[in-house]
Amino acid sequence: MTAIVHGSMRLRTARLVLRPVEDADATATAPLVTPDVAANLSTWPSPMSAEQVLRKVRKSREMMERREGVDLAILARDDSALIGWIGLAKEAPGVARLGYWLCEQARGKGLMKEAAGSFVARGTEFLDVERVKALVLKDNETSIAVLKAVGFQMTGEEEVFIETAGRSESCFRFDWYDR
Repeated sequence: MTAIVHGSMRLRTARLVLRPVEDADATATAPLVTPDVAANLSTWPSPMSAEQVLRKVRKSREMMERREGVDLAILARDDSALIGWIGLAKEAPGVARLGYWLCEQARGKGLMKEAAGSFVARGTEFLDVERVKALVLKDNETSIAVLKAVGFQMTGEEEVFIETAGRSESCFRFDWYDR
């Protein structure tokens, strides 16, 4: 079953390949999680070791096998370089939470819009959820633009515990509904 599950979540776009994260991604991922990248993430510290990433990969694989979550590596299609991650995790019946990041060198090129636009509908189908929620720091204009571009609507605010900083912060909540 695992091979079928993993194979069903391989996506290709004009410039990207999205595939389930693998153990081998740990070494490539760790140096990409710079302080600038981690500043907008609640559970990704910087610096981050390959061992810490490997734990995330293995947790992701377990969640994927139970259909409770899915994390995909975002690879540049032209050279297969790992440039980020995107994922969904079930939070409640019928609801999943979206998370994503790109390395600094891949930003500003519309790549996350491309990745999220391809992934969200397939991810909701895979997890059998109708709604996806995304929480974004209020000053993260780039992420807000990505969410709006792929069909999310701002629906309010929500406190988020920023694990890496040890504090809560008010974030904008965006929702996407499977239509």
